[in-house]
Amino acid sequence: MGMPGANITIDVSRVVPEAREAVEWAGRVYYEHTRPWFVGLVLHGSAVKGGFIPRCSDIDFQLYLGPAAFTPEGYLPFATSAAIQRNLAWIDPKPFAYLQCYAYPGTLAEGQIGPVPGAYALLAGELPVPEATAEQLRESARRALDALDPVPGALKTGLLEHGDGKLERMVRLLCTDVWPVVYQIVAIQHDEPIRAWNLRKDAAIALLPKDGELHAHASSFHRTVRAYYPSRHAHDAAVTLLEHGVNFLTTAKAWWQQRRDA
Repeated sequence: MGMPGANITIDVSRVVPEAREAVEWAGRVYYEHTRPWFVGLVLHGSAVKGGFIPRCSDIDFQLYLGPAAFTPEGYLPFATSAAIQRNLAWIDPKPFAYLQCYAYPGTLAEGQIGPVPGAYALLAGELPVPEATAEQLRESARRALDALDPVPGALKTGLLEHGDGKLERMVRLLCTDVWPVVYQIVAIQHDEPIRAWNLRKDAAIALLPKDGELHAHASSFHRTVRAYYPSRHAHDAAVTLLEHGVNFLTTAKAWWQQRRDA
């Protein structure tokens, strides 16, 4: 096979410079192997908004395909996914941690909302689903906070284990739990949730309520994450980071319960 996706243009104009090469090559790979069903490719997160944390943040794609692309269970065929993986292996995502991509049919599942206006980039094709509205963002945030577990599953037993990158993996997973909660709280608290979701992490944290511990715990978590990456070798720093993250999630849950029951 020649250059993947040679006959498609990947628009990286809204992608942060540090991610553009990886995004363009990955976009071509995804297109090359899903060409018969391809509808659109979207990029979201810090690779668009900025404020990424080197060797921590992901490059997040959403791949929209026609329904014929999927198995009856809703997944891409294994052979297609394996072929994509072989080509992705040649792409260096640094300074980001890795490429992440979810494939969707051109419809929204129940409870799912579309991309947030301004917080994503359409790289190729078209967006087949409606963008998220302000009220959808608020309702999604309410549901997520209702279901929030302040001590995510991996931390309930994982801290009794040691070695082979297990602690580093728990840190990464906790980051994926903490950052959405920051935006969910800001979306509920402020009048413009779409604008809130367009903010970088530090700017979103700055909008958290300062009359309690939410802002302090989120700031401590953000500061510790930035200090921990990219080296990821300080064991005690990793445990401290986990403590800050759980403290924030615990405070967030209490804040939401108090607000909801008021």
